[in-house]
Amino acid sequence: MEPLRPEDPAEIGGYPLLARLGAGGMGQVYLGLTGGGRHIALKVIREDFDGPQALARFRREVATVERVRTRFAAAMVGAGLDAPPYWLATEYVPGPTLRQAVAQHGPVPADTCVRLLAALAQGLREIQRQGVQHRDLKPGNVILAPDGPRLIDFGIARGEGQTQITQTGAWNGTPGYVAPEVVREQQPVPASDVFSLAGTIAYAATGRPPFGGGRIEGVLHRTLSGDIDVDGVDPRLADLVRQCAAKEPEDRPTLERLLELAADPVALSGDPEYRRRVGAPPPVPASVTDAVASGLVPAERTRTGPGGGRRSRAAVIGASAGVAVVVLATAVVVRLTLNGGGDPPDDPQAGKTGTVQGATGSSAASGSPQAGGPQPGRTAGPDGRPPDDVLIKQPTADFDKLEYSQKDFRCLPAIRVQPDDERYSGQLQVSAPRQPYKGKSVKFGMRFKYARPSDYYLAAQVRQPGPWGSAGPAWVVSKPHLYPEGEAGEQGFDLTYPNDFRESKTGGTGPLSKGVWTIVWMHVRPNGDAYYLGCDGFTVP
Repeated sequence: MEPLRPEDPAEIGGYPLLARLGAGGMGQVYLGLTGGGRHIALKVIREDFDGPQALARFRREVATVERVRTRFAAAMVGAGLDAPPYWLATEYVPGPTLRQAVAQHGPVPADTCVRLLAALAQGLREIQRQGVQHRDLKPGNVILAPDGPRLIDFGIARGEGQTQITQTGAWNGTPGYVAPEVVREQQPVPASDVFSLAGTIAYAATGRPPFGGGRIEGVLHRTLSGDIDVDGVDPRLADLVRQCAAKEPEDRPTLERLLELAADPVALSGDPEYRRRVGAPPPVPASVTDAVASGLVPAERTRTGPGGGRRSRAAVIGASAGVAVVVLATAVVVRLTLNGGGDPPDDPQAGKTGTVQGATGSSAASGSPQAGGPQPGRTAGPDGRPPDDVLIKQPTADFDKLEYSQKDFRCLPAIRVQPDDERYSGQLQVSAPRQPYKGKSVKFGMRFKYARPSDYYLAAQVRQPGPWGSAGPAWVVSKPHLYPEGEAGEQGFDLTYPNDFRESKTGGTGPLSKGVWTIVWMHVRPNGDAYYLGCDGFTVP
């Protein structure tokens, strides 16, 4: 959960905004509030996300969300489709995604996986009975709510009677989870969701991509002709997954048959391991006043209720028709203050995840060269790689005071991001231990949820505990690292302290001493100038 920025509206569709929840490929997701005090997730389409096909896709998503009614998804509250900005509001559902839970806690035990498989099969069956195929089921599109999983992101779902939007020669889905018949550009069928369910459960059981990593072409080749990865998985669970991952749709069990095969007297919500991974609900402000007090809403923005704005006709229809169902895909990026952020790199050691606090604040230069043009003698290498000794261009008072808080998993004070980095800052997802960490070295990582920038270098600054002030004698910076391209970009990359910081010219590394450690992620320009992108941290007991 991040503070609102100056450019953010105070309300959408008559609903006051309390915070940012995350950013997706189509736009921004906010935490909003209804007149009755109900929290909602508001997905607002980017201004530059226009064109007939883009708007048609969003309208279809709204129509799909409205038609689906099941307890395995969140309720739709309303939508605005009459004029920009276009938006969609659904019930806010706290909880980690399955991908986040695996990254934080490691692979899910077999018995819990079987119960999860049954719950997701039940959810798919209820959705398909209403004439909708999900078409993008994967670990990042499953929220682990306290009372059971929610299927989210119906952006490419397709209901009966809805026309195909994808261009000829293309298909929608996520490599490694999309069914072979979809890769072959055949018509998706209900059994295609069963194949995606197999990949989702395989990932939960192993913590590994179901058909390996690497280049997309290789993943798709293994999807078409290879075996799904269930090495080391309990035999009963492995057999269920293999059946669901059959190459031909007719060879896969139906959802009804799958529910029989995975029947279990213990409900998933009563599974102790499931409850442990869900954790306690994250705290959210109960009003605009609370959001102002917590620093999420600027103090000058005051409202008495959600009725001050004009709602579109679609919003009124959505609110009065009762609640239809489905959570926003990007709402899951919600900053799970209990334990996690968006889909982080798979790392059982670090295993605790969070999302960046890409807040706004002062960026006036102080006590160092003014941000801007390159410094003399600082040039990129022949391959475009920045020099190893990066130059931090935001040594402001706020930047010097920036510190991670274990209490609420945030970094304060807020720091302004450079305009050309805002898109990436909003999609930044970070991983570091969320529980007190006692190891001799620590691994942490980052990734962008949707963006895959090319020739984009990043560095991390690690700040040891202590009242260092602006001097920062114990702050060390890594060398620049190129953000991985292609399929590897979905996983981002990891760094290890102190190993990856020993050659830093900004200072030496010390042991993991007691206290709160801060990690500052920065974008490094070709000349070595580094600008703030986001922040994370961890605690050593």
